[in-house]
Amino acid sequence: MAIATLKPQFEKERIVRKMPATQTLVLPGDEIQITSDPTQEITLGPNVKLAPSTSANGNQCNEEEDDDDKLIPTTAGLLNIQQKKATDIYFIESNTKRYTPQVNDLVIGTILGGFDVYYRVSLNNFSPPVLLNQFAFPNATKKNRPHLKNGDVVFARVSNCERNVDAELSCVDPITGKDGGFGLLDGGILVDVKLAYARYLLFEPEAPVLQALVKKCKFETAIGVNGKIWIKTDDLKTTIACVQVIQSSQNWESKDIKKNVAQIFKKLGL
Repeated sequence: MAIATLKPQFEKERIVRKMPATQTLVLPGDEIQITSDPTQEITLGPNVKLAPSTSANGNQCNEEEDDDDKLIPTTAGLLNIQQKKATDIYFIESNTKRYTPQVNDLVIGTILGGFDVYYRVSLNNFSPPVLLNQFAFPNATKKNRPHLKNGDVVFARVSNCERNVDAELSCVDPITGKDGGFGLLDGGILVDVKLAYARYLLFEPEAPVLQALVKKCKFETAIGVNGKIWIKTDDLKTTIACVQVIQSSQNWESKDIKKNVAQIFKKLGL
């Protein structure tokens, strides 16, 4: 069984959520039971990590000794399994209010400044900034590297996260070596939402609110699991309407989404 970490998914393929009669509550350290077919690739989403097996004497096994690694949650929450055509995504849904960086998280940050070859990036208010290397961009060299300024917004991936060391970001897709949609987000408006809602919209591209917006206007969007959503349209008024929809929809019931979206656009004369 192949296990991969979460990578950006920009293709519009349908996601089907497996909805068990009772969702499983898991705690840090619990072993997650893998229900996927042995031949199916597994992708690790937020709050799930791969823990290497240990031998009988307590020592860590290497790959030649044991392939039976296990999945464990890094936070308390509900285990979710989403099935795509090529992979099953395992992640933990938790209603936390403070974002903690984890490797391969997709995040949106704001440039605070720079030193040496690094930019300091804010992922959340009142949280320590993370680092973005100026060479962590596709084909970046001393003569050809991005020059970001304070206040610029970037879409990136958490590439390194260790204790007592600042987390690092990268704007390179680890699979293709290209930008993969990462980099400077030019223009648009940045919206703060609940962490759980950001994860929902990221993993459910056919979420009703996004489908309702698609019918109203053309827009670009990037979603970070740190509770940030960037959205851009052809004009400011339409962008403001989309922002109001995203912020308000956190408290809507599914049956009211279409009606509420229409009301917001009508109120702004769109």
